[in-house]
Amino acid sequence: MLSLTDRSAVSTIRGYFYQFDRSILSVLDLAEDQESVSLECIEDIDVQTATDTTAVQCKYYEKTEYNHSVIKPAISFMLSHFKEGLTDGQPSIKYKLSGYFESGQDKLILPLDIEFLKEHFLTKATKGVTVRQHEQLKVSDLELNTFLEALSIDVHAARFEEQFEAIIDALAKQFDCSPFAAEFFYYNNALRVIKELSIQNDEALRIITKGEFLKRIETSSILFEEWFVAKRGKARYYQRLRNEYFINGLNVSSAERLFIVHVSKDSYQRVDVKDLLKTISRKYSKLSKREARPFSPYTLLCGIDDKEILALKQELRNEGFRFLDGYDFKDAAFDRNSISRTASFENGPELRIFSCLAEAQQTFQSFLRSREIYEFYGTRPVSGFGDDAIKHTRFQIPDHKDIKNII
Repeated sequence: MLSLTDRSAVSTIRGYFYQFDRSILSVLDLAEDQESVSLECIEDIDVQTATDTTAVQCKYYEKTEYNHSVIKPAISFMLSHFKEGLTDGQPSIKYKLSGYFESGQDKLILPLDIEFLKEHFLTKATKGVTVRQHEQLKVSDLELNTFLEALSIDVHAARFEEQFEAIIDALAKQFDCSPFAAEFFYYNNALRVIKELSIQNDEALRIITKGEFLKRIETSSILFEEWFVAKRGKARYYQRLRNEYFINGLNVSSAERLFIVHVSKDSYQRVDVKDLLKTISRKYSKLSKREARPFSPYTLLCGIDDKEILALKQELRNEGFRFLDGYDFKDAAFDRNSISRTASFENGPELRIFSCLAEAQQTFQSFLRSREIYEFYGTRPVSGFGDDAIKHTRFQIPDHKDIKNII
């Protein structure tokens, strides 16, 4: 059970995600590609359209009752910024405070009038001393009225889950894709882009247009973004990938199927890789006597030197595991016809193992049948296979030991 401290930490983390999600949605809601959003500049999010700039502060208080004191510091800051703009002759800016609260929203009656603003948001009493911010800043009632015209307050903002669903709907519409692709491809990448922008020291580097944002989040790989995985939960994250791509397991068709595995050198152990190869074979082979067209998959291991590849193959052979690698005798040249020969119950193979990328490319480019490639990489995938007809799905998985949790 979570302690009070743990629960507070979870709420804080959800607050960060809520703000990130609001930033993503703000970009997607822009009407034109050249319009932009700035992060952590005037406010949490500054939205620049063709006609105006709106400084938005967003709050997520899922366990908090609304009280005027909760949003008072935000409105106080906005008034100070408003007055500074009047003094410096800066262009007028709109201000928006958007927050989700568990309850108590009926305490705030909108629209605000000047007296309510002064009493509940601009006046502070400490140790018998009353401080009125509007008097300190020398803001006239006329100016306060102008400030109120520029200010909007929403204490009925979307719940955490509702806002996230709105993002997925917007991404699915933008890229004409499934909800799964919207979340695991585009939202995943969007979260990474927003996070990278938010930590830039230079304000100019925390600005992004809608057009640039859409370009940066478009990807053909499922990227391992730590914040996204943390939000989903690692086990649930892998479960969703398994359900989308690998749930059928043994019920797969007889397509030519290649699994490219980039091995993590820091955590490499031969026994783990052998177990992974056998798992791929078990799930993606059909070699029974009843099978009309027996088949078995291909694998390519990246990041292992030739000496270790040889030792791994030798252990598999010693264990009676039937595989082909395209080399029929000592010092023979690679033969793609050998590695791709027809499978059978009597002779196998249970698996086909390429020794290098060139062998895999040469073999798969020669096939006229349906071809699928599933690549699990750490930092950089291999170059393409030069054939758009080959379905090539890439997953960024930092540790190859996690692949079993997906396939």
